[in-house]
Amino acid sequence: MNTLITFMVRLIIGLAFGILLIRLFRPEWSIYHGVGTGLILVALAYGLSFFRKRKQ
Repeated sequence: MNTLITFMVRLIIGLAFGILLIRLFRPEWSIYHGVGTGLILVALAYGLSFFRKRKQ
């Protein structure tokens, strides 16, 4: 799969789950906290992918 497509899929899913998690556990927080959480999730996905590829 193309790296741009992979990035877009991870970004969309990460943002959706980040917003969902914030709305479930901290409903008083704003949407910006959800977006920040989603970006952290995407960064973690790339970080874990880097470490997994490095071990092999």
